[in-house]
Amino acid sequence: MISNLSITPVVCPVAARLCVAGKFLRQGDIKVRLRGVSYGPFRPNSLDKPFPEAAQISADLEHITVLGFNTLRLYNSPSEFLLAEAQRLGLKLIVGITWTDHVDCLRSEDQRQAALESVRQTVTALRDHPCVVAFLVGNEIEKTLVRWMGPRRVQLFLEGMIAAGRSCAPDHLFSYATYPSTEYLIPRNADFLAVNVYLEQPQGFSNYLQRLQNLAGNKPLLITEFGLDVATHSEAAQAVVRSWFEQIAERNSVAGTVWFSYTDEWFRSGVAVTDWRFGLVDAERKERLSAQQKLPTSMLTTESWLRFSVIVCTYNGVVTLRACLASLQELRYANYEVLVVDDGSRDDIATIVAEFPSVRYLRQDHAGLSVARNFGAAQATGEILAYTDDDCRAEEDWLAELAAGFDDPRWVACGGPNIPPPPRNATEAVVAAAPGAPAHVLLSDVEAEHLPGCNLAIRKAALEAIGGFCSVYRVAGDDVDICWRLRDAGGHLRFVPGAMVWHHRRYTMAAYIRQQRGYGYAEALLMKEHPQRFGPIGGARWRGAIYGDSSAASSPMDGSIFHGPLGNGMFQGIYQNGAGGSLDRLCGVLWVAICLISLGLHLPAVAMLVFSLSVIAALYRAAPLIAVPHTLSRLGKTQLLMLCWLQPIAREWARLIGMITLKTRPSWHPTLSEVFQPTKPKKWALTIGEWAFWSESGTGREALLDKLSGCLKNAQYEIKLDDGWRRYDVETASPDWFALAFLTVTEFHGKGKCLTRVRCMARVRPLGWLLLAPVVLIRCAFFRYAARRLITEAAGQSGLSALK
Repeated sequence: MISNLSITPVVCPVAARLCVAGKFLRQGDIKVRLRGVSYGPFRPNSLDKPFPEAAQISADLEHITVLGFNTLRLYNSPSEFLLAEAQRLGLKLIVGITWTDHVDCLRSEDQRQAALESVRQTVTALRDHPCVVAFLVGNEIEKTLVRWMGPRRVQLFLEGMIAAGRSCAPDHLFSYATYPSTEYLIPRNADFLAVNVYLEQPQGFSNYLQRLQNLAGNKPLLITEFGLDVATHSEAAQAVVRSWFEQIAERNSVAGTVWFSYTDEWFRSGVAVTDWRFGLVDAERKERLSAQQKLPTSMLTTESWLRFSVIVCTYNGVVTLRACLASLQELRYANYEVLVVDDGSRDDIATIVAEFPSVRYLRQDHAGLSVARNFGAAQATGEILAYTDDDCRAEEDWLAELAAGFDDPRWVACGGPNIPPPPRNATEAVVAAAPGAPAHVLLSDVEAEHLPGCNLAIRKAALEAIGGFCSVYRVAGDDVDICWRLRDAGGHLRFVPGAMVWHHRRYTMAAYIRQQRGYGYAEALLMKEHPQRFGPIGGARWRGAIYGDSSAASSPMDGSIFHGPLGNGMFQGIYQNGAGGSLDRLCGVLWVAICLISLGLHLPAVAMLVFSLSVIAALYRAAPLIAVPHTLSRLGKTQLLMLCWLQPIAREWARLIGMITLKTRPSWHPTLSEVFQPTKPKKWALTIGEWAFWSESGTGREALLDKLSGCLKNAQYEIKLDDGWRRYDVETASPDWFALAFLTVTEFHGKGKCLTRVRCMARVRPLGWLLLAPVVLIRCAFFRYAARRLITEAAGQSGLSALK
């Protein structure tokens, strides 16, 4: 049952092109893992290209292939000679696109257009070269600069850069290389998540990769920089780090890695960098100990002491069952069996199963999904029961990834993502993007509170200990119930990002709405057994964060990002639940009831207002769901908006009907905490002035802020510094309803020169704006002059020169 080939639902537009396939990359039918090394930037050569001379390029690239790498990451557009050498040696190229990302590029429309034109020109020039597989439209925009410009604005700008590049080369891959200090800065239309990470401890690196996998969602994760500085540590330390780097990355299902760097030769901002030495070879190309290590072979094994029983329960699933079973024949794992449980189908399931001689066919009278799952478990010979649905197709390393997840007895269940395959038509694209799909719920980056039943592996002994699946769940809800009961029994559930299955949603919008109604009724069933896990109006209470409908970083706004004090946090995380906020209360049956009551009371204006708010709430839900590569037409976007509007109504209505017929209700005193709510801004900010100061000696914002704080105190202002959540550095503490705040950033212009910008803001509570608008405007005008005097005084004390 083992094969080197696999059935894949991905069809690349060009056979030679690298394509995204869920959490992984493929080239045609071949699953590809990028093993790369960075190359450059270099001092310009005799042809004024930022690369070595031709002979050195040939020698370097040949050595790189000898070291086992298959990919180069470049920071500049490659020369024709480098392209030819890369193609000759079979090297793939990830090309970085250069633009002025070290300054506030959003201040000027000319700068924005210049950056977009740089993307278009670079992509157009390289799109026909087969060795170029991906473009990075930026690299590590500095964290305080992102905070200054606004994370949301920067995200939208990067998305525009990717869109501009994709319009020139639609069959290439695009992303932006972020880093831990701006891990929230993830373009939603990127093809993969690219992150530069430098962590010296293997356990810390492994833990952080799990977090990055959750931020990546259903897309591949690439580590686009990782290395160790020999100048700070030693050659031996670098060799040790490299010995575990690739193994941990593959163990955590990373689709590609880039070691930084090939050589110590490094030229940046017009000067040679000699203080840092990250190279596998030094500037004279002498190998270090780390270069002498061979890259490890695959960490995933097809042999294991764990025996899996893959159980597929089906009821009239003839449309998709054959493809499901075909994918299970191609699993790269030796010790498993496949059982199909026919839940009394009217269709001829047995004939389909007979096409696969190694598959065991079991049949029962129609009794529902839970009974079928228990029947399969009773007949299984494996110690691990791996459940999937008849409309799923397993990725070839699915069982190998799950087996690696059971490396500790405390994990009683493991599961991974279920990802919709590329749609075959416009309707499937809309349904695949719609909310409400089966989603995992995570308590941490590793431990889950819930794993969807279409991708759920359970230790047989643990399942038997709690009495198996509950038979009342005939269509849905069984996976939620079993996960809760496994946890109540002391078990732990693990999310394994690489254990991926392709899961078809529904093929029509009507079928999608029926599915959501089924989920709603299942929630009523769950409520009867677990009333304490539901809130007063029936919504399920989760301890963890729900994944699946949108990226965790879909809307990085003020108050949802912990920047660290003064914006200097090394690891800056995003904390939020969704874009809708209080508008979510107008999703579902509630708005319908209010509209009907308003019409009954002859208040059509109120009904229209509530209806309009419900549409706005649907727009908020739809915005983060539309993503490349499933581009939607205008009609498709309208249909998606309609589904976002209808889905909570259908689901909630079915839940209410179930509550009535089952005579159940939620607890008025739920025992579970709400999902974490982010800190929200309590004041509105209005910019009342901006100033810029130049330094030839490298004096930056830290010195300016120190002097500014002193000037504010001398002027009898009480001050408070940023607690890490705000987009200001220092704020006056009184009066409480009106405050003066200052935000700073330093742009580094090379050779020790820098420009520090200061923004002065009036921060006013919303009630203050509504009741005292004229007073607020007068105070803003007064404080602009006072702020300018204070900033100029502080800059003079810091030795900075004001720019006009």
